[in-house]
Amino acid sequence: MAENRQYDHAYKVQAVKLAREIGQAKATKELGVPKSTRYGWVRANWLGNFDLRAGSQTP
Repeated sequence: MAENRQYDHAYKVQAVKLAREIGQAKATKELGVPKSTRYGWVRANWLGNFDLRAGSQTP
């Protein structure tokens, strides 16, 4: 069974920025993060539900 991993906010921010810079597929491959996980972060950012400023998490 797959292990559920927890990613901190700073890691997610860097992953979204990397996906913007080099593309979604390359970022997914480079980071080793599941495509659906990375897609969720990018989509949340696009919808305005994920702030890229460091330490700006909302509960």
